[in-house]
Amino acid sequence: IEVSSVSLDGAAIADLDMSSTKPEIEVQNSLKVFEALSGMTPAIAREGRIWTRLTHVEGLEYSRARWLSGASGDAIDKAVLDHFFGTGLTSVRDDNALGRLWWNARVAKIAAGSGDLEQTLSMILKRADIRLNFVERSRTASRPKLAQGMIRIMNAEPWITSEEASFRHFMKVLNRNGGGILFEVMSESEVDKFLADTAALAMQQAEREWKAA
Repeated sequence: IEVSSVSLDGAAIADLDMSSTKPEIEVQNSLKVFEALSGMTPAIAREGRIWTRLTHVEGLEYSRARWLSGASGDAIDKAVLDHFFGTGLTSVRDDNALGRLWWNARVAKIAAGSGDLEQTLSMILKRADIRLNFVERSRTASRPKLAQGMIRIMNAEPWITSEEASFRHFMKVLNRNGGGILFEVMSESEVDKFLADTAALAMQQAEREWKAA
């Protein structure tokens, strides 16, 4: 099946960095895959056959190094099923060796707005919990004003992403107080004020818990 609107730079896929699993390497590989698939859309990116092909051909060496290194026995079978195929949106978005890289950059582009894509992607991939809330829980990415505001407040208040516990406190307060709020009709300054208040409340609650412990 041909998709004339999408072009592939196979050489770029074959040249992904296999030296490390550190977040900064994941950022560069995500950008490279995103740029290598010019014209790709979220609707087309849901097609598992695309990612199955890429992980078995152009991205085979990377996929093996990233997900099979050190595995043995049944773990290899599971890793192959999880990371070399695509059986639905969650599979290609969160597990497929190359699909997850494209979706990282796609969501970061939404969250960046007019800001810096690479910096935003670095923030999203800084911790597993952050990626979970931006990429895997699509309600955040589907609301650009909220996603962009979250990136701004995380840059303004570094403590939010300093530890997993801090980010969880922030998200707990945001989920509780943000339910039902129409961020789509709010101005950027209004969104920023709400998220700044959310961050302040989350810090207060976190400090109380730390003192109690």
